[in-house]
Amino acid sequence: MTDRIRAVLFYARGQSHWRRIVTDTVTGALRMSPENVPSLFWRSPRVRLMLEEEFRVLSYVVDWREAFCEAPSLDITLCNINNLLEFHAGLRKLREYPLGIILHSAAWDHVELLRRASASFQARRGTLLICFGNEYHNMREKISFACSVAADYIATQLPLAAAEWLYGECAQSKILPAPPALNPRVYQPRASPRPIDIGFRGDQYVHLTLGDVERSEILSRFERQAEVYGLVADIGFRRYPREQWSHFLNRCKGTVGAESGTYYLERDDRTRRAVTEYLAHHPSAGFQEVHEQFFRGYPNPISGKAISSRHFEPLGTKTCQILLEGYYNGILKADEHYISVKKDFSNLDEAVRRFKDHEFRDALVNRAYEYVTAEHTYHHRVESLLSAITGNGLSAA
Repeated sequence: MTDRIRAVLFYARGQSHWRRIVTDTVTGALRMSPENVPSLFWRSPRVRLMLEEEFRVLSYVVDWREAFCEAPSLDITLCNINNLLEFHAGLRKLREYPLGIILHSAAWDHVELLRRASASFQARRGTLLICFGNEYHNMREKISFACSVAADYIATQLPLAAAEWLYGECAQSKILPAPPALNPRVYQPRASPRPIDIGFRGDQYVHLTLGDVERSEILSRFERQAEVYGLVADIGFRRYPREQWSHFLNRCKGTVGAESGTYYLERDDRTRRAVTEYLAHHPSAGFQEVHEQFFRGYPNPISGKAISSRHFEPLGTKTCQILLEGYYNGILKADEHYISVKKDFSNLDEAVRRFKDHEFRDALVNRAYEYVTAEHTYHHRVESLLSAITGNGLSAA
């Protein structure tokens, strides 16, 4: 097809530290990959560490990349920024192609590699779309980069009002809503037994710099009280690659969680840095002490609480979610798509009762499944972004 839009897609296979950069550049130059390495060498942990994608345990990072690559209106050239040879080749294509896209994995916690290439992004021929990851961390650096290259669009996972405040300095950038979504090819229901009532795999997320421990609290409640409620719980704090996570979810009747992000969104990370410094001098400080010092009485906070990919993946496997009440970007509705628990846990007994009601639970998961597969897959997200961009004049020419 000649009418497809040529686009260079910048991504990363892991965080951009020097070991990752050296590894990806060398293995890329030698054209080494898991597919062409003899199985004898693949057994070596060092070889696997070199060749496996570090972000494979962050499902949404891979899901976004695949969705862009599969968009029928795009002719994608992939560019791993940690492979410096590939990165420089990709930067040259910015002078030829009408569209450049920086994905979350490339604009994760740090954007130093991107910042060093600012001149190339400034000299681009066409449109630039940036998708920032972790929109609560190192925002001063990310906002400065977006401003310096005059990004045409910033795709945000935050609720739109919060994002428009956060990126208020980026006057030349249009903010586009792009929350996570479902990859129905990976996360789908399977006809198999579900021996686990409440299951969880993932990071514990006791980040004192964020100002709350809501997800940890609801997980702790179910860990402690599962037996009292007559529930079989399997809660573990480690990440699974997406196929393994999908398989685990299909063994669970339900899972628990809360919104991601922070109630205290900042453009300059001042509180996060202050908390980090405080913890360096008070390493035994707990949540209550830190919250009292830095977050209680915080003036006019802007909430950056948001829906995450972790809320879509169980919907795809028809695994019932018990979630703390929240906005969830206006996408998920309490007791329509998930069982809602008040933040003081005052209705926890009722929430468990509803979860154990098989008819209620089945109706809820079936309704939520139909809803997200019809409107909230990654393909829907990419098409929405491209529609907004092409509607402002982008073409294959």
